[in-house]
Amino acid sequence: MGFRFYDLASLPQQYDVVWCLYPRREDKLAPGPTARPTLVLDVQVNAELKVARLLVAYGTGEFDEGMHRKIDLIIDDWDEVRALGLHKPTRFALSAQSRMLLPWCVEYFVPPSYLAQCGIIAGALTAEQIGRLTECLAARGLKPLRRGE
Repeated sequence: MGFRFYDLASLPQQYDVVWCLYPRREDKLAPGPTARPTLVLDVQVNAELKVARLLVAYGTGEFDEGMHRKIDLIIDDWDEVRALGLHKPTRFALSAQSRMLLPWCVEYFVPPSYLAQCGIIAGALTAEQIGRLTECLAARGLKPLRRGE
């Protein structure tokens, strides 16, 4: 597949929420059918080739409050939901199986049609939300990636 990469100047930052055609497992790495919110966990740049990849965790509106509260980042306060450009409470699944490393390209990163004028980057986590993310990763026995690593 020949990717149409975005310019590096348009790269999101670590801990941004971006819209992604997140691949379904059964479709291998084919872009998914629906743009969904994903959380950028890491940004990897190849300056020589002028391309980048994002490590993203998918977001879903489906969650069990008790089961997921300590291990996944849940955004359910309506002020936080709106500030992140989301339309409903969202759980960002943080397991290794719920992450994908995808090229920063047109084929994977697009806003949903009803938000096309808003762009791909929906919002950015606050310091408090990053703290909650770090706690969730620790509960899973995972270390957060440091910015720029």
